Amino acid sequence: TLEPMPAYERRIIHLALADHPDVITESTGEGDTRKVVILPDKDR
Repeated sequence: TLEPMPAYERRIIHLALADHPDVITESTGEGDTRKVVILPDKDR
């Protein structure tokens, strides 16, 4: 789990890891405390 960050920074991380075969990303939290969580992709 990464530190809270603005939406545009979270989007950069999601896009950068979108094609990575071993991980998935999701955002959690609300408002200014939203974070990116990077998880292993168990389906691949």
